[in-house]
Amino acid sequence: MLSEAERRSLAEIEQRLLADEPRLARTLSRGVRPWLLYSLLLVFGGLTVLLTVIGAFGAAFQCLLVTGAVLVFKRYPLRLK
Repeated sequence: MLSEAERRSLAEIEQRLLADEPRLARTLSRGVRPWLLYSLLLVFGGLTVLLTVIGAFGAAFQCLLVTGAVLVFKRYPLRLK
């Protein structure tokens, strides 16, 4: 938890960053696009099912790990602020 003085300092730094480097500030505040997460879920989820059906269990497990990582990242996104 930040103290009131720390919050004011952080707000001042954010305002200066926005004034000095607006492109950098917009890039840092932008989140991951949802279409990217959904497309990764679709591709790797589909590959998991397909590879399980054809019997390639090692590759299916790797795709399942990627699918799980995307779901975790969707639930708990990285905060770079």
